[in-house]
Amino acid sequence: MSQTREPLGPVYAIWGEDRGKVERALHRLQQRVQSEGGMPPESSDAAQTPAADIVAACETLSFGGTRLIVVRGADAWRADDATPLVAYLATPNPATCLALISDGAVTPKLKAAVETVGTVLMFGPDPKARRADRMKWFVDHTVAECHRHGAKIPAAVAREVVRLVGEDAMALTHEAAKLASAAAGAPIDRELVAALVVENPEAKAYELADAVVAGNRAKVYDLLDELGVGDKRTDPAVIHSTLTRHFRGIAVAQSLGDGATPESVGDATGLKGYPAQKALEHARSVAPGSGERCVSRLATLELDLRVSAFGDLGRSGDDGRRFVLELAARDLLGLIRH
Repeated sequence: MSQTREPLGPVYAIWGEDRGKVERALHRLQQRVQSEGGMPPESSDAAQTPAADIVAACETLSFGGTRLIVVRGADAWRADDATPLVAYLATPNPATCLALISDGAVTPKLKAAVETVGTVLMFGPDPKARRADRMKWFVDHTVAECHRHGAKIPAAVAREVVRLVGEDAMALTHEAAKLASAAAGAPIDRELVAALVVENPEAKAYELADAVVAGNRAKVYDLLDELGVGDKRTDPAVIHSTLTRHFRGIAVAQSLGDGATPESVGDATGLKGYPAQKALEHARSVAPGSGERCVSRLATLELDLRVSAFGDLGRSGDDGRRFVLELAARDLLGLIRH
């Protein structure tokens, strides 16, 4: 029985946090276009190219086979920015194949227009997934990547890898390849993970932001203790920048009001996918205006980390910097509720 493939569509939106799979899907699309006599891809960046210019390129007649136009960072376009492209997709040029590539979803209207005439491919956890479901996706991803490289890893050990590396699909893919190679056919265990996997300094800082928003004082100080001691301690400047990025997202989400969406938060802050969704969830669970108050306190923390007189405390300047970080955490716990 002969098998036939679906004809090339006029548009593909390929997005998600699993950047490895996004790139592999784009590569397959490029290979297919060229195998069917199409032209090499033409690439643009949405942040630097208006959608109207992309439409003009798509509508240009081709005399050398299908034209493949690749637009990266397509989630940079806001709803109004994407209007010309939405209109174009009502009657797209059949001689052009448009590929919209991004980490986060394109605007809802553009996504709906793509779904009507083309294909949407999403690789990664659902940005709106619950915390437990999101963690499960990354654990399953780590298990699958280890298996792809010929190794087995128990889910509990994969969870430890995610805890160390953070929720970054590409980084987890690299760690899986490294662990599989070192395991040499044996199951991957905790000892191997402890020996080879380097902890991402931002991973626990995100946990710290969650604990502050939850008002979990005990966890906040436990995490600060973990971040401040041992061979894998995290520099206070890294903790500060991670907290500032998240609380700025909360502040923006609150300023956007009841009509805020992950997309509008992303447009205003640059946060994409889950970070934007998380900022919106937190914005709705804390006191009105508390996001902005926390951002102001974190601005003070930045000065304290650089020039505070507390830098002379303890046996080293680092002791003083950690002291002002603890003071800021105490204040954030209060500000987020009042």
